[in-house]
Amino acid sequence: MKVDLRVIATTNRELSAMVREGTFRADLYYRLSVIPLGLPPLRERQEDIPELAQHFARQFRSNGGPAGLSDAFVEKLAKHSWPGNIRELANVVRRAIALPHENVELPPDIQSPRIHKPQAQTGLARLHAGMSLESMQKRLLKMTLEATAGNRSHAAEMLGISLRTVRNKIREYHLPARRQYSHGNTDVSFNFND
Repeated sequence: MKVDLRVIATTNRELSAMVREGTFRADLYYRLSVIPLGLPPLRERQEDIPELAQHFARQFRSNGGPAGLSDAFVEKLAKHSWPGNIRELANVVRRAIALPHENVELPPDIQSPRIHKPQAQTGLARLHAGMSLESMQKRLLKMTLEATAGNRSHAAEMLGISLRTVRNKIREYHLPARRQYSHGNTDVSFNFND
């Protein structure tokens, strides 16, 4: 049987050095290394960070969600060293889009303002000392479902969890059915005394 295929492989290791050391098979290396493309780490191409950050913001935003990242926040992103490379940047942007800015964990050298909003937001969830993890999860899930107009798949993507987990948590927390959410709105307020 004839097949026509291409293999695209990525690594953060120096494979040629590993071949010399005998820790990577030479035959496999030469099969994979047909058209090698070297991509410097993100810290060495900081000029790409603003465009990448806005791309991730568009990718993770919900309908009616924030328009994008603020210029001040993007400037701070460009100054961070990004030891986790593109994945770290994507995760930071995902958190900045999904969570109210008081609740998101960011590298210490990146602080608010993060999100450019056409209108001021009010009524976002607040954390307080002694709040249970379950209560925080419930609030975050409610807020994300409201922001995605009840779209569970999109909420799972924004939160970085599986669709199955979202469904299970909706049942566990007795959250409203999808049709009870508005058409995607991050300007939401909740009664957090439940």
